[in-house]
Amino acid sequence: MLSAASRSVSASRVVRRWYSAVRKNPRDAKAAIDTFFVLPEKWSDPWTPCLMDAPPSPRDLDTTVDWSESGNHVVTATSTLTMSKERFEEAMDVRAKIESCLRRELAEQSLQVFTLGSCMSGLGTQTSDLDLVIMRSDDSGKSLNPLTREEQKRYLDDYEMMLKDNGFTHLRIIQARVPILRREGPEGINFDISLLFHGVRNSILLREYARSCPFFMPMSTVLREWGKHIGVCNSLQGYLTPYCVNIMIIKYLAQEVSEEFHVPVPPLLPPSYYPTYPSQYLPLPREVQNREAAFVKDLGTHLAGFLLYYACYDYNDKVVSAVEPWKDSRAESTLWQGCDADVIIEEMFSQQDKSLPIPNMSQKVDAMRLLSIREKFMYSYLHVVKHGYLPADPEDQKSAMWKPYMQQRKLAYGYH
Repeated sequence: MLSAASRSVSASRVVRRWYSAVRKNPRDAKAAIDTFFVLPEKWSDPWTPCLMDAPPSPRDLDTTVDWSESGNHVVTATSTLTMSKERFEEAMDVRAKIESCLRRELAEQSLQVFTLGSCMSGLGTQTSDLDLVIMRSDDSGKSLNPLTREEQKRYLDDYEMMLKDNGFTHLRIIQARVPILRREGPEGINFDISLLFHGVRNSILLREYARSCPFFMPMSTVLREWGKHIGVCNSLQGYLTPYCVNIMIIKYLAQEVSEEFHVPVPPLLPPSYYPTYPSQYLPLPREVQNREAAFVKDLGTHLAGFLLYYACYDYNDKVVSAVEPWKDSRAESTLWQGCDADVIIEEMFSQQDKSLPIPNMSQKVDAMRLLSIREKFMYSYLHVVKHGYLPADPEDQKSAMWKPYMQQRKLAYGYH
């Protein structure tokens, strides 16, 4: 068993070993599979360093692979998972009832209940909760937020009692990084209520991406679901959040596919300038609904390119940013120069809002978790090449193709 420090050094060398497998012949993905998934006894020195000049781009993908198959899988999964118009309208009715209830109980007509998260961004699924933020104002109209953690807890306790008195059930306070009032019941729309506004503007910006780029909604829907299943999205265990995955998709599409897909970050505005809820349901892009052949093939290509790109990304020297995706050098960034975090995924408004509590959305991801993330991206890329779809089932990790590599991983640096 290696020490933690030794494992960290060894891990970076193992990752570079992957690079050599892909970079030797990036256009031959089938050869990459044969090189990567080998029995432990056939491996050469796993610590052989192999530096990369840049992560592979979509142009490096195997041209003999029919990416339409994986694109069709993404379209089918997106059509199945995406929140229906009926559920969206039900969620908006719940928001309106909460706002009406609290205004009546507090005799405060200026109180506003904002929608954020997947219901606001249009990226919701059939199982998505409703995320809400309550904003109160003083007599002059100035927002009472931000509040201290103790103040947030006190307000949420009051809101919990008021909502219970008006027929809402299954409510409890969650002591997360930000206090949350959660409704978690067996039926109906579940919701989370918080008192910090930052997420509202992020959700509105994501909605603009979903409206302007036809690839963003299907990729986001499928990759967030994949991330939860395979362990990439698990912030409680120190991995990424679904929001991080969205930022990674935005950067990839804007930098590696087309700058036309980039939406500039708007200037900061007071809460009164933002809508409290979406004016209408955001349907699937026309290209997804019609299964347009060229689009489906490009979608499959971008899915595979995304996985390979971030498996081989230089996280040590670069930032993952949706603000200016093509300016990703840590050394040239005034915000991140000298930052020693293993991964930097920049909050979209971090350069404008210096009050953000966590400008780096991936600050909990350490070197060993980064290695695990890289592995899952690379494994999933090769899985798409071999099978045409993402490994969304955790049991898939026990397949015959996955076992030999897991054994080698354990032998190499002593952890599961």
